[in-house]
Order: sequence, then C-alpha cells, then structure tokens
Amino acid sequence: MAAVVVTGPAFPRIPNLRDIGGRRTADGRRVVANRLYRAGSLQDASDDDRSALVALGVRTVIDLRSEWERRRDPDELPGARVVPAPLVDDAVVAAITARFAAGTLPSAELEDWWNLTRVFQAPEEHVVSMRVIFAALLDSAPDHAVLFHCRGGKDRTGLVAALVLEALGVTREETLADFVAGNSALKDERMAEHLAPIIRTAAHPLTEAALFSLAGVKAEWLHTLFTGIEERFGSVERYLADHVGIGEHGLRQLRAMYLETDRG
Repeated sequence: MAAVVVTGPAFPRIPNLRDIGGRRTADGRRVVANRLYRAGSLQDASDDDRSALVALGVRTVIDLRSEWERRRDPDELPGARVVPAPLVDDAVVAAITARFAAGTLPSAELEDWWNLTRVFQAPEEHVVSMRVIFAALLDSAPDHAVLFHCRGGKDRTGLVAALVLEALGVTREETLADFVAGNSALKDERMAEHLAPIIRTAAHPLTEAALFSLAGVKAEWLHTLFTGIEERFGSVERYLADHVGIGEHGLRQLRAMYLETDRG
C-alpha cells in the first residue's frame, strides 16, 4: 500500500497535500494512515478545504515557514493548534523574494535551489525547530492528526517528512519515494495554477529547469542531507536521539504512536 495522495478534487487549493501513512519500515510494519499529513501553503485553502482538514482529525498544524511568511499569510484552521517551527531564516526568504522580483536572481541560481536555500545542507541549524516538531508529534492525541507544511510543500516539508519517516524506521527506499512523490503532479493543471503567481512576479522568463526547482525536488537533495547527517553524527537515528534530543525513549514512543502493530 502506497501513501495516499489526497491533493485532488477534495483539496484543489492546497498544493502537495498527502498522507505519509502506508510507508513500510525495515521490520515489516507500516506507518499508520490518517495521522501524519504533509502539505504546501494553506493560505489559499477554501472554507470547505479547512472543514475537510478538521474532519480528517487535524488538530496540530506545524508551520515550517519563516516568521516573515507567517506574518504575511498566517495559518487559520478551526480548533487546531498552530506550532511555528521555521527551517529558513527571515533574511534568507526576504532576500530570495526581493531578488526574484527585482530580476537579480537568475535562472542559473534558481536551478541550484538547494544551494540557494541551504535547507538540505545544514541539519545542525535545524535542531531547535526539530525539537519543537518532534515534541508536537509526541504530544498529539491518538485520535488526532498532525499536518506539517511550508509554502510549496516540497523542500522544508520534504525534509521533515524524511526525518519523521527515518525516526519511525521506514526504509531509505520508501523515504526517498515519499520525497519525490510530489513530482508526479508537476504537469497537473493545479501545479500550473500554483506557479502562475510566481511566474508573474519574475522579472525575467524562467528556464524549465528553474521552474522545476520551484515546483519539484531531486532525490540527490535528500541524499545530500542524509550524507551530511551520517558524516557528522553517525546516523540519522543518532542525530535525532542525541543531537535533537528525542532520546531512545522518544523514538520508541513515536513508533508506538505512528506505526501499525502488525508486521508483514
């Protein structure tokens, strides 16, 4: 069973929304469905979209955007607790946005998106926000769901989804599959609608490769993240347990909460 992609007719205004449940662990279990959702921005969500998220049980929203992004487009979901956990500084987001609009951010730099944002290159810089994220996951009630999101639902959200899946013991193959799953929607008309305001803002025409960097992800970005973590901390599990501070008990608790009990 693959993870269910729930972006579609039911959620036409929320990019990259999907359930990461169903992914298989190394010991044969699967991530529980309908407990962990990843998404892009909620700013264009309709009232029906928000009601549907509430009906799915979403009671915790982890906002990975910068403070500047949150001030501009605050999250609003009835009955949900919003947990800020920024993975990019205001200065980085503001500089990219300003240069993009001014035409001083060429396609060549956009094509090298992962270097531009450094989201995948500095896991040690994310420690404080990672502690907040995993604390929120551990604090979620058994009958509630957690949704984490950034703007596009691919880079920052993809990083968090990957680390959550690794914490749960999901195989690296399955984690990578989840990371690139959103690329299948790149030719979808909803993605064109999502990109339209960005394209209009650009001072110069964007290359196809630059547009891909704005809307898609490359597996090599996640490989870079994992390689960096393993070189610095020994393993992703050790990074989470020791450096982020979840501890062995926290990892066991996460797996008890978000994995099915049956194997096979």
